Order: sequence, then C-alpha cells, then structure tokens
Amino acid sequence: MPEKSRKILAFRFFSDILAVKSLFFHILDLVKLFGSRSRVKLLEKLVIEDVVSRSTTGFFIRELCRDVDEQINAVRRELMNLEALGILKSYEQNKKKYYMMNHNCPIYMELREMFLKSYDVMWPIKEFFKWRKTLDLVTISQGILDFRNENTNNIVDIFIIGELDKIEFNNFLEKTFFGRKVKYAIMTLEDFTNRLEYNDKLVLSILAQKWNIFLRDRLEIESTVEAKLRAMKMFTN
Repeated sequence: MPEKSRKILAFRFFSDILAVKSLFFHILDLVKLFGSRSRVKLLEKLVIEDVVSRSTTGFFIRELCRDVDEQINAVRRELMNLEALGILKSYEQNKKKYYMMNHNCPIYMELREMFLKSYDVMWPIKEFFKWRKTLDLVTISQGILDFRNENTNNIVDIFIIGELDKIEFNNFLEKTFFGRKVKYAIMTLEDFTNRLEYNDKLVLSILAQKWNIFLRDRLEIESTVEAKLRAMKMFTN
C-alpha cells in the first residue's frame, strides 16, 4: 500500500476513534464501531496480551485463529489491514509470521484504553459458574476485573466453597485472564464450616477482603460475616 494511502487510512481511523472517545466504553459495542467481529476479537486479544504479559514474541496466524475462534482467511485479512494501518507490526521467524501491537502507532494508547475498558471479564466468569450446582459460595475480588492492576494484594482473588475440577478451572482462568496470575482457593463445605465455627483467621481474613463480590452465596455468608468479624474486631470499614 502506498505511503500516502496508508497515512490517509490511519488518519480516518484515528478520527473515528476520537469521535467516540467521549462515550462510555463499557457499554460500547465495539463490533459496531469497527465493523468487524474478527477485527475486534483480534485487537482485544493483542491489546490485553500486550498489557498483561508484555510479551515481545507476538503471535502467529494459526495461534490467533485458535484463540479468537475465527477462520484463517478472516484472520489473515484483518492482520494485513491492521498492519497496513500501522496498528500492528510483524516479523518472520522459522517460516512463521508473528504479529504484535505497534507501540509507535499514534493511537496505541487510545486503543489500549478502549479495549481495557470494554473487556468485561465478569461475563465469562458468571457463565462459567452459572450451571455449577455443586458450589455453595463464590466470591470474586473486584481488583482482578481491572487488567491494569498487576497485583491485588489479596490473600486470594477467587474463593470457592464446593467441588470444582481444578484442571478445567485453570484452563478457564488462563484463557479468560490472558495468562494473568489469579490467586484462588477451593475448600470443601465441611472444612469451611469447621473453620468458620472456630473463627479460623485465614477464612475470616479472606471473607473480610474489601470489595469482595459475592457471586454465589447459598450459605448466606455475606449477611452474617460482618457481625462475626466485628465481634472479633477484625472488620474494618
């Protein structure tokens, strides 16, 4: 693509970004903005991976096809377009072409902010736990919902009471959080009940973490734990 045409396309793309910059990104349908679901999924993947892992190796086409669940022709076309606009850059190694975000792109920070704000990690979390009837308690730390927080400083980010396949859960976390480390604990109902009865400090400290979201609470812990913690002088406003 001629340099002049590339600059014109980049300018138009930048103008479109600025036109919607004042909108609330968490309710923005980025597919309508970008006009392509494949393009949005690729940018979401590459932007968040860039923020979370800071990897310098990039991703090759078939790897991206698998991760975003799109056909290779659609992925190849979007990658070529995004590279032509200067949003992505690439290099070849061992007969494979790798793509990554171009930090020198004039709208890199705008794209980064847009996709970080629009990615709703709670949606896949809710879907994952929705049909799992063997769980009595699931708490989520609000801190892990923001990918810019490298460390929440919590004891655990996700606390679960019940039976759950750890291999399946680890695979889910790896995909949903783009490889970001998520601390979690799974405890049986019997163990949890015994620990709570004897005011186990570890359990109470987990439940006392600020900004816990009680995604499931069949034990009605949320309504009782504050009084218990106040009685032990462990609860802080």
